[in-house]
Amino acid sequence: MSLPRALATLVAFLAVTIVSPVRAAPAGDTVTVRPGDTLTAIGARCGVNWQAIARANKIANPKRLPVGTKLVVPGGKCQVASARKAAPVAGGQAGSTGAAAAESTGSGAEEAAAAAIPPAPAPRPGAGGFGYGVQVHAPGGDQRVIDATKAMGFNWIKQQIEWFSYEGSKGNYNFGGLDNLVNQANAAGIQVLFSVVKAPAWARPSNTDFSVAGPPANPQDMADFMGAMAAHFKGRVRAYEIWNEQNLHYEWGNEPLSAQRYVQLLCACYRSIKAADPGALVISGALTPTGVNDGVRAIDDVTYLTQMVRAGVNSCSDGIGAHPSGYNNPATVGAGWSNPAEPQFKGHRSFYFRATMEAYRRVTGRRIWPTEFGWACVENLGAGPAGGYEYAAQNTEAEQAQYLVDAFNLARSWGWVGPMFVWNLNFAPVAGAGDEKAAFGLLRCDWSPRPAYEALRAMAK
Repeated sequence: MSLPRALATLVAFLAVTIVSPVRAAPAGDTVTVRPGDTLTAIGARCGVNWQAIARANKIANPKRLPVGTKLVVPGGKCQVASARKAAPVAGGQAGSTGAAAAESTGSGAEEAAAAAIPPAPAPRPGAGGFGYGVQVHAPGGDQRVIDATKAMGFNWIKQQIEWFSYEGSKGNYNFGGLDNLVNQANAAGIQVLFSVVKAPAWARPSNTDFSVAGPPANPQDMADFMGAMAAHFKGRVRAYEIWNEQNLHYEWGNEPLSAQRYVQLLCACYRSIKAADPGALVISGALTPTGVNDGVRAIDDVTYLTQMVRAGVNSCSDGIGAHPSGYNNPATVGAGWSNPAEPQFKGHRSFYFRATMEAYRRVTGRRIWPTEFGWACVENLGAGPAGGYEYAAQNTEAEQAQYLVDAFNLARSWGWVGPMFVWNLNFAPVAGAGDEKAAFGLLRCDWSPRPAYEALRAMAK
């Protein structure tokens, strides 16, 4: 499933923490609002509560913060990244690389190679504009899920589809309750993204590790399944994401990690989906953000994405999937930002929402779909953080809410982001408060809304 427990463990293996040099601005100095800035981000840079900045500058509506505004920061010491030339964003917009100057992918050779890749074509017509989505768990349909999504003012849901549950033997398709979910979503005017993973045993290599789910031996087997699914849901399911976090060993069946093999699978599925439903969108499987690059446990996501581009991902997708988790860092800060009170999960690009998004855009030049993103928080949840997710105890519910709103506002301002899917809506009532997925949820175990849900509902769209 998404945001696996081992992700936080993997990033702990990083041998080098990369922190950008900083200089301190005088206390009480003014700060100029940059594109994508929020009071939360400015307060984080300066070590000052955002409400204090709002009071000092008599800001009645914190959501309205015009670029170029000069703000007085009371008693803060702002961290200003030292000047360093940033790689241009292919097809990007002015101001979209504001945090990139402090970013590093953790792989100098691959970063240089990525910069040398020719710009990708402009996003295809109809390839999905900006949208507001959330990942749900309701494979048999659940009107509560649809109602909660619609009440937030969101217009997309994502449901993960375990292939093995819907094709027990070759050609024996059974889409079960998925029809119910899709019909409920369609009736509410909500678009659907299916993220398809986990090949059935009959399609796996005979010598694979069957203790963990993985990809098919023959890409055409999954292509056939996707073609049948696209035909069945033609005009009713808007988009399909092919696989999930394939740069991580156990999401790829403990088989050798290979971007080229993945792109072969993606392209086979792309052709079948388009043949069955030309209007459906195909999104590449989102990678897990990690600096681990040993080629066995994981391949650094920017390194892997670069390899995907070389293998032809841009010709077999309508958008690039991403999982830009924010850990305990604000949505709008770049790599190198730190907090002395919470120094863990800092430095490397993979710990930062903004830095990961901008890195992917530079590598591909394509529209980026954050098919999963969020901030874990266990405050008032009824359970402590799961192992490997200790940072969930450092994010308050107010911070979780603010970071999510900031992420949407920032991404919308960039102009090159597709629908965004918060991870997640209802995994707390599904899995229980002690599960790591619950900490990311917008609803409590009793289905009551958390502050993040209320903030997203109130967010201007």
